[in-house]
Amino acid sequence: MAPAPAPAPAIDVTGASLTPDELATASGLPPAVIDELRSFGLLAPTVVGGAEYYDEDALAVANLAAAFARFGVEPRHLRMYRNAAERETGFIEQLVIPLVRQRNPEARSRALQTADELSNLGQSLRSVLVRASLRRLLHP
Repeated sequence: MAPAPAPAPAIDVTGASLTPDELATASGLPPAVIDELRSFGLLAPTVVGGAEYYDEDALAVANLAAAFARFGVEPRHLRMYRNAAERETGFIEQLVIPLVRQRNPEARSRALQTADELSNLGQSLRSVLVRASLRRLLHP
């Protein structure tokens, strides 16, 4: 009997690599807004050979920032999302760090799966809480 294949990692990386100008073009944002997103900690480039590159997560952030911009929301207003994400990441880290410290592939895989599941649960809870709050605001 052949061994079962290793489970796919919970976090998938596609390897996108965009320069700041390519990121601006792909998102439809002016380069100055890309710079603002970076200055507020919403984008973090990888530096290779002195050149900055952005991945698929950066493209997603830039696309979302462009969508917010249609409502007049500027990059500085999006910092609250970064702050909330950092707090949530710290919470998840506390729960998975015992698995990470085990330093074996199975534990690392369980840590990734657990972090992914906790992240999804947090997104769902946040969505319900926001929807309930907006319902109370808009339908008193």
